Amino acid sequence: MNFLKKAQVAFEYLMIFGIVLGFAIPVWIYVSNLQRQTGTDMYLSYAKNTANQIADTADLVYSQGAPAKVRIKVYIPKHVVSANITGREINFNMSYMDGYTDVFATSMAPLNGSLPNLEGVYWIEIEATDSGVDITPV
Repeated sequence: MNFLKKAQVAFEYLMIFGIVLGFAIPVWIYVSNLQRQTGTDMYLSYAKNTANQIADTADLVYSQGAPAKVRIKVYIPKHVVSANITGREINFNMSYMDGYTDVFATSMAPLNGSLPNLEGVYWIEIEATDSGVDITPV
């Protein structure tokens, strides 16, 4: 009889443990996904800030005319797949969750040049020319 009582107590502990796991595992999965999404959103925000900083500086230099030149420090975040300058647009193609998304900024000036797509802090030289604005990593 003593054995059956111990078995019942062990079974009750096992049931309590199972119920706790039944609640804890979904909460843990939700928090993990939320943390991953928040981190990715932060990198998208960094890319948007960088694109805006370059576009705003290009507008400033363009309004001053040639031979105005400014050097700025920018941060290229993780998850940048490609960085392009086409026409009047600065575009970062980024991996986001299970796909890709574009982060961009538009300038008033015609833009020429290139940007790095590896994570890091870079100096970018922005120079007004007769044909628009040249953007060059230094």
